[in-house]
Amino acid sequence: MSKISLASASLVALIATLIATGIHHIFRLGPELILPTAIGVAIPIVLWSLHERTGKPALLWAYRAYAALVVFWFGFLDGFLDHVAKAAGLDNVTFLAGSEEEIVGTAMQLWSKSASTAFYEGTGILSAALALLTVITTWRYLVDQILASGEAQHRG
Repeated sequence: MSKISLASASLVALIATLIATGIHHIFRLGPELILPTAIGVAIPIVLWSLHERTGKPALLWAYRAYAALVVFWFGFLDGFLDHVAKAAGLDNVTFLAGSEEEIVGTAMQLWSKSASTAFYEGTGILSAALALLTVITTWRYLVDQILASGEAQHRG
């Protein structure tokens, strides 16, 4: 995979994680989370665009730190430890409010309680899966950059 496609894969995976997580939390807590979700999605796009334009490594490190925070908080703590664990029939292992409930109340509803629960739990699981994809693509991009940097130093 080329440097540009690895970079794009990382950014797309992170944005997809943020959108799935946003939908998940908007469904649970209500439309007042639309603006924070939009800001959360804009942050990596802005960081990435500024890095591409300026080439400043600090912007790329900020992008990576943001991606790590998103993956840890929304992908691992919420998505995996709460929703994937619950789907696997395991006991609740998180400290997140309301996660111990068998059926979590949501601000929005679908045509039935079971459909609402399936959608809510499903988007939580999707957040975890997309966070894993973000880890893989961002790690591959990081390793590719390190290898390219080592080759450039070896030649120079």
